[in-house]
Amino acid sequence: MKQLPGSQKLLFLLDYDGTLTDFKKNPEDSRLTPAAKKILARLRKKYPVIFISGRYLDSLEQVSGLKKLPMVGTHGFESRHFPEGFKLASPAQERRFKKEAAVLWKHLQSLLAEFPEIHIEKKPYSSTLHYRGIDLAPRREKALHRRFHQVLKGAVTRRFWGVMEGKKMIEAFPKGFSKGKAVEKILESFPGSLPIYAGDDLTDITVFKVLGKRGLKIAVGQRIPKSQYDLQFDSPKEFLNWLDNF
Repeated sequence: MKQLPGSQKLLFLLDYDGTLTDFKKNPEDSRLTPAAKKILARLRKKYPVIFISGRYLDSLEQVSGLKKLPMVGTHGFESRHFPEGFKLASPAQERRFKKEAAVLWKHLQSLLAEFPEIHIEKKPYSSTLHYRGIDLAPRREKALHRRFHQVLKGAVTRRFWGVMEGKKMIEAFPKGFSKGKAVEKILESFPGSLPIYAGDDLTDITVFKVLGKRGLKIAVGQRIPKSQYDLQFDSPKEFLNWLDNF
């Protein structure tokens, strides 16, 4: 394990779902436990703590129950509670993606007739299809992904949208944005700090690549390849126990 210099300023950059909380079938049920809130509250008194999430920010504030914590949402598109002037997306980009995301969500409802078990999460700047807790045969899962792409193509200006496929989810999000790019911008405001980033999914690799040999790269769970991280924990509970030592 990489040693953390005691004299260096630490900066904690934390993913949320799958990192600080276990996954739930309905994403709105993924709330911090009282113990997790206490650990984060103590940590915030000593070090800067920033959430870096794929969630949209209204949802992230609601499920975390944490107010005025700096947050990045929608995979590097949204930001909140940062110093004045810190911005990731322009007003024109916000207007474009808000309009097209609403259209996409409406069109995705057609998939419920074929796959009634799925959950289609409505977000202001993206749209996510979840099938957590659903046992789909490989052929059905492949068909679901194919239909998602078909709907996406017919609903939005395709060249402006990226698609990611994670743990039991498919998401369309603003192309050109990423957690990694957001963290790169954040680090400009914390010169001399040692960043500690923790995440659980393939989208977090964009941050690991930005950090390179700087800081500590932590994987929670088994989805991220071993070559990408410095330290690994099997579950959010194990990771939170580690955080409790700071």
